[in-house]
Formats: sequence, structure tokens, C-alpha cells
Amino acid sequence: MVTGLWILLLMCQASFGSDAVQSVVVDREASGKTFLEACEHLLENRLWICLDSLDETLRLNTYFIDAYYVRSLALRKIGRYEDAISAMSSYLEVRYDDYRARIILDNMKKQRELLVGALFPDDAPNGLYFEKKSTSAFFNIPLYDKLAYAGMSGLGKISAAYGVVFVCDTRGDGVWFSDRSGRSRVGRLDIAEPVAVAQLSPSEALLFQKSGDVGRLSIDAESWSVSHDTIGSLGADMNVSDGIVIDSTLAAVTDRTGQAVRFYSLPSLDLTASWSPADSGQSPKIFEPVAASARGPFVAVADRGNGMVYVLDSYTLAVQDSFGVEQPRDLEWGSGGELLVVSENGRLYRRFPVAPGDIAPDFVSEGMKEAWSVAWTPDGPIVSDVSGRIWWDGGIRPITGEAFGALNLHSPWIDESGQDGVPKLVLRASAASTFQRFIERRTPDTQVIWKGETRPSSVSTVSAASTGTVLCYSPNPADNIMNAGFKRAVSISDVIGDIAAASRSGSPLPKALLLDTRLSVTNEEAEALFALALQNGIRVDLWALKRPASMLMARVSQAALGQTYYSSRLDNAPLGDGAEWLISVPLPPDYSTFGYPSDSTLSVVGTVDVIQFSDWIPIWPSMLKRAPQQ
Repeated sequence: MVTGLWILLLMCQASFGSDAVQSVVVDREASGKTFLEACEHLLENRLWICLDSLDETLRLNTYFIDAYYVRSLALRKIGRYEDAISAMSSYLEVRYDDYRARIILDNMKKQRELLVGALFPDDAPNGLYFEKKSTSAFFNIPLYDKLAYAGMSGLGKISAAYGVVFVCDTRGDGVWFSDRSGRSRVGRLDIAEPVAVAQLSPSEALLFQKSGDVGRLSIDAESWSVSHDTIGSLGADMNVSDGIVIDSTLAAVTDRTGQAVRFYSLPSLDLTASWSPADSGQSPKIFEPVAASARGPFVAVADRGNGMVYVLDSYTLAVQDSFGVEQPRDLEWGSGGELLVVSENGRLYRRFPVAPGDIAPDFVSEGMKEAWSVAWTPDGPIVSDVSGRIWWDGGIRPITGEAFGALNLHSPWIDESGQDGVPKLVLRASAASTFQRFIERRTPDTQVIWKGETRPSSVSTVSAASTGTVLCYSPNPADNIMNAGFKRAVSISDVIGDIAAASRSGSPLPKALLLDTRLSVTNEEAEALFALALQNGIRVDLWALKRPASMLMARVSQAALGQTYYSSRLDNAPLGDGAEWLISVPLPPDYSTFGYPSDSTLSVVGTVDVIQFSDWIPIWPSMLKRAPQQ
């Protein structure tokens, strides 16, 4: 540790000059040492060890007020906003004239308000926009490709999960599949009257046929091929219009001929229950179920015959919500917890269940002639017409005045290798938002303030997915047959506690979490997990093993770039696919810094559209490495 920094510590502690304070016996040397250790841990994102060192600092010297300042910054980085606000408030009770700390406190309060609003939205958190495309443009394939020039004969449903889009050409007896990546791979599987594909995992899916036959699809990502095996039939005289999976043990189909939504156990395909509006006394006309979609325990059903949409509880089959839509054809859950409904008159509607029955769904878009099916991708919704020749490629963007963005500055170094001879401070920054795909496509405008001056800066994006770990948790780890294995946890608090313990032992924070949906969760635990995940760019995946996710955990997962697995087995879980920023700041000729930690704090504010990202980190150049970290 650099000797000159002891001057800083003496200044920090000299602020308590009263006789009462001086009469208290404290170990200044030991507390100063642990405080500097805490600052080093903060710089390297070893956050729980940082907090432990600060606890030791305060044990050795109760009046080491700057420990509360650094503690606040560290608590915010692990998502404990309330505790961070409390720590900064305690600091300001003594350093009441520290305007930097007061700005940080005000920002923390606003960020927590936005974070809670993102997790528990009162209204649609995003705006949707669409670009009309041909098949060749949508799948990025040449015009001479058979799919581009021949199109499809008549659609069933489209689905999108794990980076794959499946399109069922019911009348054309085939299933098309595409990854829509830069390689734009498109394949076809010949199968009679396919209706819907319900993806279970990146390598497995169920295929529902109009006749009631059910097959299992095996997806080989390397060869980009899909194979099919029939696993059973749902019975005779079926007219299946859609099929979905609710968890690893339960599937449902809409049966137009039988005028019912039917539920089947997996993998046996035994009928377990049926439902129609008549069961709730709500069907004045013929019930014509044409589509279904599941989110957590909720199953949404489109009834074309009555012009209605019903939202059922899959446990009790009780109607949780119902509303009218003219000629509903398909529906899908969006990333904000909203339900999207596409109608045959070319309109798209949105509604937040469970809403009062007299509130009409929001109108989103029109002009989608012969719109037939809708699916949600990480980029936003996609809609196809009945022929599969016209597509509406959707995107999402924030529509409120402010949207939550999380920023975590860490791992700084000084780069002296530039040709201009000017040393540069370089920091890694984990940036995350509920509009992650939106921000990944844009370079933020940044403002950097250090030593009371605005400094020039540049930003570049680097991949954050090449290294890291996936941590998996389950109340019953024996249920899993996944290669990586599961740790035992009963609640989300157990998960967060284990992450903290691993961090204290020297492990870096995980890139992704895979959580068994049987884990218990409270609103407070969900908020803590959500904040931790966003602050550190951690993806939260769910495994719906034997039970669907709660609506709350489904919201946490989707907002944290996660996805849900429905397979009874998992071979692996991929790392997060986010990105980090590299922020470079030219240093002034004299960049020695002493004084209170707040005097040395580097403030970074990044803006993408209406999403604002900010973080604060004390920087003492004498503590930093002179080479990039590998």
C-alpha cells in the first residue's frame, strides 16, 4: 500500500476534533489499514469482502466516518439500496456540507424508485415499434431461397425462445426454423399439419399437430438440424389450434372441436383437466379457443367465438382476468409482464393482467393485414400474416421520462502506452437495464467528473460473456441431472447468501443464475435479487421443474435477460450474453489525489435515450496498476 495515502487517513479522522471523540480509545493505525483494504476491494468489485473490512474498520474506530461513505457505495453495488441510503445518510449527519455525497444520496433514492417501478410496474414500461418486412428481409435470406419465393401455405403458430424462431406452416405440412443470427440459418422439417412448437430448452421442444399427435424435437445447434420423434397422442377427434408448456410436468392445448382448453401431464400425456368459459358462466356463444400462452402460473386463452381473452390460474383454473378483443387470433406475454393480443383485423393490443374488468386493453398498432401469430423475442415482438410472407419485426424502447439503468464501475488501471504520451485511467463498467438489447446497440453519451472538474472520456463496448460461471440452485438438488450440478437453497435469501459467501472466499460474481422455480420468494427478496442482478449484469434463468414460476419471479427473470427452461432435464446452462463498457479518461498532468474519499470520487454518468446510468468510485491513482488487467 502506498505510504502517501496515510495522509488521507489522517485527514479523514481529523474531522472529529471534539474532546468527547478524542477521549475514546481507538486504534487509528489498524483501522486505517483495514479501510485502505476495503477501498482496494471496492475497486476490484470484491464487494462483500469490502463490507467486511469496513465492519472491521468501524469496530476498531467507531468514528471513522468515511467508512460509512465507502460502505454506502459498496452496498449499492450489491443492490442493497435501502441500506446504502441509510449509510450515506449517516455519513451526511457528520459531513453535512459534503455536496458530492448529497448528490449521490439523491441519485440513490431516485434509482431505487425507478428500480422498484421496473419490478412492480403500474403500466406498460415500454414502447413498441414495428418495421414491415418481407420473408427474405426478415430472415436475412436471398430471394432465390425457397422460403423467400414460395412462402407458406397457411400458418399455425410462431414461437421464439433460446435464440430460435419456429414457424409452423400448418397447411404446407412443414416446420421452418431459423436462428436469425448473422449466419441466418434456416431449415425445414417435413411433418403433417404442425400447429405449435413449445420449446423446452435450447436442444429440446414439443411439437403439437392439428390431429392431436405430439412429438419431441431434438435441436442440434452445430449442424443446424431438427429431428422428430412421436411420443404420443392426445386422443381422437382433436382439432388442436395451439399448444403450450406450463412446467416440466404440465402442458395445455386449445381444442377447437371439443371447445375446451385441455391440460395434460408430461411425459405421459394423460388428461388431467379441461376448461371452458361455461365452467365460469361466461360463454354466451360457442367457445372457439384459437390460442394460448403461459407466463408463470397464468394461462391466457384467446376465444375467437366470443371475442374474449381469459387469463386462468393453472392451479385452480379460476378466471383471474377477462376482457374483450374483436376477433382475437393469437396472444403472447411481453417482457414487462403485459399480455399482447393480435386480432384478425390487423390490430395489436396490450393489457396488464390482472386489471379491472371495465378497463379496455391499450391499442398498440394497426395495419397488420391478416395478422395471424405473435411471438416475443429478446429484441421485441414479431408478428406474421397468415401466409408467412409478410412480417412485422418489432422493437422495444422506453416510453417514460426516465428508465432505470444500473452501472458498476470496477477494475480500474492506468494505461501509459498511448502514442500521445498522456496516461489514461481505464475502468470496466457493467451496464444493465430492463431495455438491455436497446442499450447494447448504442454507445452512451458519458460525462465524467473527477477532482471537481469535467474530464473528457471515451467509451467502447467489450464482450462480457467469454468467462464466468453459472450458479444453479434448487430446494432438492437430487432432482437435477445437469452436468454442472445444483446447490441447495430453499429461498432466494439462501441464494443471495451463497453468492455472498462465494464472493468472500475469492470467487468472482457469477455471470448467470439458474433457479429452480420451487424456491420461495417474497417481494423483498425479489427486489434484492433484481437489484443485485442488474447492478452486476447477472442473467437470471428459471427452471420450471414440477412447478411454474411465480409471476414475480417470471418478471425478475425476463427483466434480467433471463429465460425459462421447461425440460425435465438440462445438459447445461449458457453464460450471460451481455456486454461491458470500457471507459477511458485522460489524466491531468498532476493527478495525485488526497483528501476525503468524496474528494477523490470519480463520477460517471452515461445516457442512452432516456435511460441514465451513474456510478461513483473513489480513485487514488497511486493505488492503481499500470497495466490492463487480463
